[in-house]
Amino acid sequence: MVGGRSLIPGLFRRRPVVASAADAVDPFDRPDDATPAEPDPLSLALDEIEAGALALYAAAGLPTQAGHYRRGPDGDDWTFVAATLTPQERFALALAHPPEQGWRFAQLQDLGARSEREDLRAASRLLGDIARLRASRREVLTQDHLLTAMELGAAWRALRDSKAFDASRLTLSAPEAAPPAVAHDKRRKPR
Repeated sequence: MVGGRSLIPGLFRRRPVVASAADAVDPFDRPDDATPAEPDPLSLALDEIEAGALALYAAAGLPTQAGHYRRGPDGDDWTFVAATLTPQERFALALAHPPEQGWRFAQLQDLGARSEREDLRAASRLLGDIARLRASRREVLTQDHLLTAMELGAAWRALRDSKAFDASRLTLSAPEAAPPAVAHDKRRKPR
């Protein structure tokens, strides 16, 4: 048995672990500001959906530039305030122009949310979902993000399809009622 250990040399000896350069990077760390050389398919799809929603905003006379807006008590138009505002700056604006006096503040994606038009409310929801999905790409994606993406796609298709019918010359009408049956009518009645 003494020689048994010598038959299997190195079996019980620990070898030093050499760390490679690939092991030095934590696979769970996200890159800080990695910008791809060309846009990925998700970015292209989000850009296309956003362009369609902004086209609806433009047709309704709403602004289309991303950022924060305000509306005065007597005005119907939204005025651009800034592209980005910190929470402290938004709070200062709300103190300087209180909502009780009729001032309203909103981000671009919220401008159509309280509209009387259904297409503007849908465009507002699309823009809000796009903003949430773009923000979520910098954090860990969850099932909620996937669900939001699926709902966004369905809402976009519905909005796009409804625009196609508005632009067509096809008119749909309800079918006319069948004439009343006469007593000597020999048509078979369905069972």
